Amino acid sequence: MVIKVQISKISSATFFRATEWIGASKRSWGACVTQLFAAMGQCALAGVIYAIRHWRLAQFITAANFAVVVIYIWFIPESARWLLSRGRTEEAKQLIIKAAAINKRAVSDSLLEKIAIKDPENKGGITTIFRSPQLTRYFFIVAWGYFSLNLTLFSLYFDMGNIGSNVFLTQLMFGAFEVAANILSMWLMEVFGRRISLVSTFVIGGISSMFILAVPQGYPIAVTSLSVASRFFMIWAGAVCTVYLQELFPTSVRQTATALGAMSARAGGMMAPLLNMLAVFHWSIPPAVFSSFTLVAGALGFLLPETRNKELPDSADEVENNRNVTSRRTSSSLNQESTKM
Repeated sequence: MVIKVQISKISSATFFRATEWIGASKRSWGACVTQLFAAMGQCALAGVIYAIRHWRLAQFITAANFAVVVIYIWFIPESARWLLSRGRTEEAKQLIIKAAAINKRAVSDSLLEKIAIKDPENKGGITTIFRSPQLTRYFFIVAWGYFSLNLTLFSLYFDMGNIGSNVFLTQLMFGAFEVAANILSMWLMEVFGRRISLVSTFVIGGISSMFILAVPQGYPIAVTSLSVASRFFMIWAGAVCTVYLQELFPTSVRQTATALGAMSARAGGMMAPLLNMLAVFHWSIPPAVFSSFTLVAGALGFLLPETRNKELPDSADEVENNRNVTSRRTSSSLNQESTKM
């Protein structure tokens, strides 16, 4: 349990830092590459458990990898945005100059002056999210998506032994398709945007899970194929949800929103074994429930804004005023076009 809590903390901090150091055009890569390595770990896990059948030794080997994390985590720079939000301007300026030097870019004095006069926003935390109607709506939509996809993922994962195929082969297939899902999400999120990606993956994944109900019992290959397909799109949806959390919420509460989203995901994972227990009444109850949840999450995705190639918000006021700013920009561009004509 302690290891699981630490993994959740590390993953949340990883997404948070990776996103804030990457520009708008490649921001999704930060979250997707992080999850890509997690998918590679899923593939490796199948081989480790297949080779080592003693659970204590397997647990020790998998946990020993965190010794490497403890060593290199001290060399990871802090987020410049977070430092600015806490008023630590000089530290942020030094990190920006260092990052520019690594990328062989020059930082103008005017930019550093703007950083110096920027007002720090120290007020943050969970209350900031729920004081803002816009942030509250965004949070509950993404949290429902996290809950639904983890309920589906873990329900399928815990039911691997009952699918009928080889457990180790199924685990390897889950990891391999997870790798493919993260690679595709990095590219297609930049092509089609976040909202279309989120809606389509939830809907297709939910339909794939629903099709399990149409397969008669005794056809393990068909059930395994549909389970792998559903997991593929759920992993894809999880990558989009992770990127959405980073891009919808301001710097002062971004890590808080990420942690709350992770809590929603864990709640879905906790409910999965209880949902699978309902199969004693009828085998179709678990897939019917988690498929319906993912379809609802896909429908709610239409209520989220598109955040592709947009700058990260630094305050709740920016999020609240986003619609007004967007509408003003649209009207002004239309006026300019009409003037030219």
